[in-house]
Amino acid sequence: MKDGHGPLVAFTSLAIAGAGLVAADAAVGAPGESTGFAAAGAVLMGAGIAVSLVHLGQKRRAGLAARGVGRSALSNEAAAAIVAALAAAAAALFGAAGRPNAAVSAVAGLASAAFLLSIGLVYRVGGQRTWRGFTVATPLTGGLAFGAVTLHASSAAGGIPAETLLVVAVDTLVFSRRWRDIVAMRVPAAVGTDVWWRRRAQALGARFFLLDALPVFLLATGAARTAAICAAAGLVVDRVAFYALAVQHTTEFEAALVEERLGRMETNP
Repeated sequence: MKDGHGPLVAFTSLAIAGAGLVAADAAVGAPGESTGFAAAGAVLMGAGIAVSLVHLGQKRRAGLAARGVGRSALSNEAAAAIVAALAAAAAALFGAAGRPNAAVSAVAGLASAAFLLSIGLVYRVGGQRTWRGFTVATPLTGGLAFGAVTLHASSAAGGIPAETLLVVAVDTLVFSRRWRDIVAMRVPAAVGTDVWWRRRAQALGARFFLLDALPVFLLATGAARTAAICAAAGLVVDRVAFYALAVQHTTEFEAALVEERLGRMETNP
């Protein structure tokens, strides 16, 4: 993984896991059932926010980020994170008081879903070839898949609910498009590639099997706790691969690509 991305991996892993738990609980959880997912989600999102504040490095930067709401995708993400964490905490407090509020839980779920989408929008940056298209939606679909698997793993119900299978199927479909695009992407040899890029198919495949395929199999065979652990590992692999496989389209990249094409034309006139 490229230098400096450790805090971003930690922040997004924690934030997506927390928001995914809350959003999935609101979408596919049993109505009125207090499962503690709101509290867990609020704690995870709070931990992610703490990591991001440390990553900013200076208090002044945090203030600048706050003033950019509405104009900056990064500022929108920061605002969405705070709203989602506070809404999840409110839902947890109502549940702890023995007065679960369906409206508050629904708001928390929607706020968490919006936060997940905002994470994807932050990285819709011009020049980054692997952060385009369906990549924008993967924090949302991956977070929901993790949340749905963990939600079901914590219940005593047998079988796999259709809602969980649907959420995982949607994530599989969205992620498969990202997987296909990155594996098919060609990077000129002159630009240079690291071990992550050379093994991108394996890295993306590991994400799919850990977050989508294996958890469903494990849930079906009764290994619920292992399914949740597997999904959590898949979420971390997703974030590591996201940053490790970043490819910037620079002037040097374009020049190397043109030279490579000209060389093939000379070889095969």
